[in-house]
Amino acid sequence: MRTQAIKNRVKEGFKMNQMNNETYALRRKVINIIYEAKNRGFKLPRIEVRVVNAKATSNVCGYAYLKTNVIHINEDYINDNAERLTHLVLHEIVHAVTGFRHDEKCYLMHPNIPSKANLELAWNRFAHYIK
Repeated sequence: MRTQAIKNRVKEGFKMNQMNNETYALRRKVINIIYEAKNRGFKLPRIEVRVVNAKATSNVCGYAYLKTNVIHINEDYINDNAERLTHLVLHEIVHAVTGFRHDEKCYLMHPNIPSKANLELAWNRFAHYIK
């Protein structure tokens, strides 16, 4: 499936945010983390970012379409905590770029984000997947 169709397709239970100043500001926070990764020397393709919201309360922070360079981040988690957001975005980038799935034994790729993220460890694990 083409990226154009995928980047605008939401998972069940989510709705795509309309682009406006508020959504742009949220999206910008995610994109800044992608730029930080590039500034740290990681070679990343263009990653399409969309801000979504859950139609009902959801504990899903975000999701990626595997190996498509597309990530969707739940707006409820963007303003949550800067460290947790960075952990989340790095996690979703690994899904979107490499196609790697969840790994219960891996700090970064565990299905649940830790309540207090360790960014040094997250970046180290990110380097393991993105070379």
